[in-house]
Amino acid sequence: MATLLRGMDTAAGHAAAATLQQGAADLESVAARLDAALAGFTWTGDDAERVRGEWAFTRRPQIVLAAEHLADLATRLEAEARAQDEASGAGAGAGTGGTAGAPGAAGGTPGADGRVPASAPGLLDRIGAWIGDRLTAGGAALGRFLGAGADLQGKILDVLTGERDWSAAAIAASALGAAGAGAGVVANLVTGEDQRWFAEGVGGIGDPVAVPLVETGLGDRVALEQPRSLDTIMQSVTDAYANGTADGSDGEVRIVRVDNGAGTPAYIVAVPGTETWSPGGGSAPRDLTANVALMAGNPTAAAESVRLAMERADIPADAPVLLVGHSQGGMITGHLAADEAFRERFNVTNMVTYGSPVDHLQVSGVNVLQMGHSFDPTPRLDLGGAGLPSPTGGQQVELPSPGSWYDVVGNHSHEAYIRSVHDALGAEGALGDRLRAYQSDASMLPFLVGPNGSATGVDVPVHRVPAGT
Repeated sequence: MATLLRGMDTAAGHAAAATLQQGAADLESVAARLDAALAGFTWTGDDAERVRGEWAFTRRPQIVLAAEHLADLATRLEAEARAQDEASGAGAGAGTGGTAGAPGAAGGTPGADGRVPASAPGLLDRIGAWIGDRLTAGGAALGRFLGAGADLQGKILDVLTGERDWSAAAIAASALGAAGAGAGVVANLVTGEDQRWFAEGVGGIGDPVAVPLVETGLGDRVALEQPRSLDTIMQSVTDAYANGTADGSDGEVRIVRVDNGAGTPAYIVAVPGTETWSPGGGSAPRDLTANVALMAGNPTAAAESVRLAMERADIPADAPVLLVGHSQGGMITGHLAADEAFRERFNVTNMVTYGSPVDHLQVSGVNVLQMGHSFDPTPRLDLGGAGLPSPTGGQQVELPSPGSWYDVVGNHSHEAYIRSVHDALGAEGALGDRLRAYQSDASMLPFLVGPNGSATGVDVPVHRVPAGT
């Protein structure tokens, strides 16, 4: 009876083992280059020690572990391929596997009709599939890790050569992104699936939905309160949070058109902050991945989706635009306002952020108001723009915290910020005077509904499209 041979394509197995081994070497090489990059320029102080310590004792060992996993898989795959080569040499011909009819063979024993019944894949087939899944998933994560490492190295070289002054926070965020992508290599090798840790994509939007007015109370979404003060302008961000976290939503941006009956209408673009903290770059664009990328000064689907939403809302090029955002939403608006190409398309005159680390952004020609609770650590995550010649500029207002110093969540709450601003606007004192002065500035008047004015709005769904799809 003829011998039926099945199993691994050993030539491909040897090649895959070599690829895995090279991937392990690449990881070790990148780790060594990052060692040299972090040690190769003058940076002293607590922040420097913290970043270098986290890299040496936490992040670098994760990359080394990923390299060891790849090397181990390469060794096992090479051993399987060699064993099948030896078995084929001792057998009847090319290929690998077992003899038809032999116990455990992939093909099984012919039945009465002479046909070989179908059966489950053999052990070697299953091993090959297991390794193949991890090779594919690990390769996807490895590509992201190498890209993140190159980004970090490029930023450090920019600072050393004077090409660009990156802030200390941007360099630290790039290092965190590289470490996270390295950890993603390990996660992919363990699971055999692409977990997309710290994987960005491109922004996408859905069809705008008209916002009901508070006066009518109609509709299945949070209604629009007419923007007549700074706190009611901030309310649109909270409303966008509520609508964007509903089942089936990946997030929304609320765009309010204010028409006071004379001249071009003005537009308020309200952007919520982080809506998911998963390290995997999923369909919701305002996530942990976007936080790290924004701090590092890199493109994000979160910012791109806001730009697309504004274009879909048909905002005229000469219409005054107010960008307002909480937490990551403020970072998004800051990155957009600092982008000359974006400013050429949209007439951004004002920006209001609260609970947002935006000191490291270089925004000029925009009337900026930055607000932060005294015990909210989030606005300070960019280290006050350390490493740059000057911070964002504009007015920086510290609000009294609603909770104790350890109440991180309460002090960062977007709703608590609205209450703080509302209370300050209605109270005497220097804080109220500063907020009232910004609110009554000529640049802000187009965004406040006057006696004969009105406001309408649309909610634009946003999402992330994974890179390569």
